[in-house]
Amino acid sequence: MLTWNKNETCSEEMVAEGFQVHRLYGLNLNLVGVVQDYPYLPSMPAKLEKLRPDIVHGESHLFLPTVQAIRKAKKMGLPCVVTVHGVFADRDIAFNFFQNLYLRTLGLDVFRKADRIICLTRSDAKEVASFGCHSEKIRLIPNAVDIELFKPEDEREDNLIVWVGRFVPEKGIRYLIEAAATVVNKFKDAKFLLIGYGPLKAKLMKMAYDRGLLGGSVHFLGTLSRNEIANTLRRATVFVIPSLKEGMPISLLEAMASGLAVVGSDIPGINDPVIDEENGLLVSPKNPEILANAILSLLGDSRLRTKLSQNARKHIVENHRWEIIIKRIEKIYNEALEVAL
Repeated sequence: MLTWNKNETCSEEMVAEGFQVHRLYGLNLNLVGVVQDYPYLPSMPAKLEKLRPDIVHGESHLFLPTVQAIRKAKKMGLPCVVTVHGVFADRDIAFNFFQNLYLRTLGLDVFRKADRIICLTRSDAKEVASFGCHSEKIRLIPNAVDIELFKPEDEREDNLIVWVGRFVPEKGIRYLIEAAATVVNKFKDAKFLLIGYGPLKAKLMKMAYDRGLLGGSVHFLGTLSRNEIANTLRRATVFVIPSLKEGMPISLLEAMASGLAVVGSDIPGINDPVIDEENGLLVSPKNPEILANAILSLLGDSRLRTKLSQNARKHIVENHRWEIIIKRIEKIYNEALEVAL
């Protein structure tokens, strides 16, 4: 693995799993956002020359290190694969001009040079194809889940609703807090656990406080370890993901693997794994009333909850186990190697 990330804990975990971690080096300028990796880009070509890997796999066409790695790899005659985690970056609408400019220049160059393009969702596959990419290059492979860590248990707490993610506008948490006020009116003992971090946390806490929910019905738990998240999901009743846009959220897949009944926005990335009324409930985004009604229907109907819970776990085991996803990625690597010959 080639990275500029300085997270030593992550490196230790990767090494323990048998991976070789190689770092890009550069001046630590404490930059943030899309420019945070700029200081490390100059060391990329020399590092690839030294490593001379069999194949180069870039994570997201939206990262400049991926652009640089794919370009260098093609000059070296190496096969290339890129994974698309959403065609457009998560940016404010004011950035749309720059998004489109990037996509039709650097992003398009990555798509053209890649021997295979992995998309997580049907929507992304269609968007990539709309850029003129040949369909034979595009493969649909979803995210994977550790089904041994995230698994159901028989004992669950009544009326415990969980959300996991970042406190940013596109996650739609404000609509969940508005819905929580309605749910608590019907189920006085209902509790909402919000797990995560982000710039909107203080604003959302005030929103919950103003509605008399903070600390009683709505709890902000901060950042938890994966084991702590898994334990929380095992004892929960319902998982809610009211996002306005998504790639393919790992938190959703982990909740489904944990056998949770899910309520999610009917948007790409969520409506790929979630089939309405079969393994979860899909609702219109930005509508706290509809969201609240869906949560209430699950809290009040144990038979429906059990059906969705069992089908959610079954879907993950059959489609998102690491063993399945690894085999599919290995097949793509072999295809890319053959194309590059």
